[in-house]
Amino acid sequence: MKIAQIDALLHWRGGEQQVLYLSQVLHANGYDSVMICQPHSELYQRAGEARLPVHALRVRNEVDVAAAWKLAWYLRRERVDILHMHESRSHMIGLLAGLFNPNLHKLVSRRVVHQPIRNLFSRWKYQLPRVQYLAVSHAVRQVLMDNGIPGTQVQTIHSGIDLKRFDHVPKAEPLFPPGTRVVGTVGHLANSKGQRYLLRAAQSLMRDEPKLRLAIVGAGELRQTLEAQAVDLGIAEHVRFTGFRRDALSLMREFEIFVLPSYLEGLGTSVLDAMALGKPVVATQAGGIPEAVQDGVTGLLVPPRDAGALTQAIRYLLQHPEQQAEFGKAGRRRVEQHFTAERMARQTMQVYHQLMHD
Repeated sequence: MKIAQIDALLHWRGGEQQVLYLSQVLHANGYDSVMICQPHSELYQRAGEARLPVHALRVRNEVDVAAAWKLAWYLRRERVDILHMHESRSHMIGLLAGLFNPNLHKLVSRRVVHQPIRNLFSRWKYQLPRVQYLAVSHAVRQVLMDNGIPGTQVQTIHSGIDLKRFDHVPKAEPLFPPGTRVVGTVGHLANSKGQRYLLRAAQSLMRDEPKLRLAIVGAGELRQTLEAQAVDLGIAEHVRFTGFRRDALSLMREFEIFVLPSYLEGLGTSVLDAMALGKPVVATQAGGIPEAVQDGVTGLLVPPRDAGALTQAIRYLLQHPEQQAEFGKAGRRRVEQHFTAERMARQTMQVYHQLMHD
């Protein structure tokens, strides 16, 4: 059985970390597996650093027919049995390539909760038979079924993290001077991630807590807008936008509280990272987040798009350090029990074997 994982994103997000985790476990267990990704992408670089088999394929857009033809030729030459597609662009290119490989087993990971069918291309993508789907949460699975995909074609496999990475997380150079209290978030800077609500909450909190600082780790198209918002709110000198950081885990060590303010979220791998670091969490009830964060056990959940509720939850934890410690310990236990990369990979391996025997 030969497996190809394809991910055509240039940037590094939670999904790309999952692809790398999965490939590492497959390789460690003797599976014949290769990653296909954009040359010079962060995933391509990290695959090389991990000495994992990787093949470069330039994909310009979802309907890059030349890329689909090159992929089809590569899959036939390498006698690939299973093509596992990990994001939207790869999904389309992979299905186009599959037209030239009738015996290819096709598997798609879906990590987002927004409606998948938005145009003719996406309608075609999601109505093809003999394609199996892996949803990163029950919430994502439900969205797929609501859009007409039979439940028999969709399984839920929660994202996982490699706990070994958290045993010795090095310290980063501090973002703020000693004596400050840091609340932070990590993620792509986009509307759906809700960072603007966190900025509004921070403004309210900083009136009562002069030592409070906010760290926003990540890159994205909304950065300038968010920076301008911080200026308008009068808190820019107390907010740090770091951009993309490879050492995001090290930066998170400085956080007293981790916040995930998204209003659309498949699961939220950054929240798993925070829990693995023993950080208390304030997050929204959006998408699959409640499947990871247990309200009142590992953190506090609030309605999405509600800066006031975010403010109250963060303020409560700032005022109750003993509750922070309890949430942090419980979060670490929850990740150890339910959200490891090994667990995610083994469940995915079972799906591969099912595909080969269907």
